[in-house]
Amino acid sequence: MIYSKVLIKPNLLITSLIFFFFTIQVTANDSSNLYEISNELMCPVCQGQTVAESNSKLAISMRDVIKQKISEGKNKNEILNYFTEIYGDNILATPPIKGLNILLYLVPILFLVISIFYWYKKVKK
Repeated sequence: MIYSKVLIKPNLLITSLIFFFFTIQVTANDSSNLYEISNELMCPVCQGQTVAESNSKLAISMRDVIKQKISEGKNKNEILNYFTEIYGDNILATPPIKGLNILLYLVPILFLVISIFYWYKKVKK
């Protein structure tokens, strides 16, 4: 009888520790997801600040919405799509690669290639 009571306590302790570490891990993942997602959204009120950086009332409420969506089990893309439906593509810190935004990605590469070609020809002479 005494042996079974002693055996229960270590099992309870081990179970409690596993639950405790799991809870810490889940909380850490949620906060890192919150920062990661809010860092990809621009604050609609502030000039040049992401939602993670801004302390405006709108940015704080957007972070609260992100926390709520994360707790509901939504993934990063679903949350970003939610905000782009409301605010449009301008809310994203990194513009999507479509339409005229392709030029934002191609022009620097083209400029680099042309300048390398130009300097190669100039040095060769």
